[in-house]
Amino acid sequence: MKKKKALWMLAAILFCGLTAGVLSACGDDDDKAEEKQADEKQDSMEALCHLMVSEDVLKVADVTVHYLDAKGQEVTEPMNTPEWKKSWKTTTLPASIGVWAQLTPKTDAASSQDSYQLKVVTTAGYIFNSAKGGEWVEGHTEGNPSTAAEEVKADKVAEWCNNVPKVRFEVDKQGLCIYSGANKNSLCEWIMNLFGYDINLCYINGK
Repeated sequence: MKKKKALWMLAAILFCGLTAGVLSACGDDDDKAEEKQADEKQDSMEALCHLMVSEDVLKVADVTVHYLDAKGQEVTEPMNTPEWKKSWKTTTLPASIGVWAQLTPKTDAASSQDSYQLKVVTTAGYIFNSAKGGEWVEGHTEGNPSTAAEEVKADKVAEWCNNVPKVRFEVDKQGLCIYSGANKNSLCEWIMNLFGYDINLCYINGK
């Protein structure tokens, strides 16, 4: 009888030990999962590229958009409307952001009318999300979206088309824009409105 009792006690002790071991292992697994999730948090960036042209630009030239994708590769797309925009995201930093328009004058532009109202506004910006918390916006533009188009004589259209500026800059590992023309809040608000973001990003978390 005593022998049976001793065996039952031994079995109970072993069962409790195994149960505690399983619970401990589960707890360790949970801790490791939380640590892995924390390690997987990375800084990230969303690039925002935008081009706007006047209607007359589309009359006098074939417009091709050039931009840099998330891998830094140059990509081209035809532009057949007055506005074009593109966004992409990456966790690979540093990164390059760039956008510009290539204008190829149409041969019949000079014979259609005496002058044209021409305008190109090129904008690139980004939203940086820090893994440590916080986000901010920076960007740059060539051309003023609020000013009137420039009147260009028909015989000067080809020359004008060859002088459309590019916007290109680098974003370093800390999310800082390597470009002297960045960080204007009025531009920031415009970019945020273009892509449907809250303009308060330009002020609350701005760099």
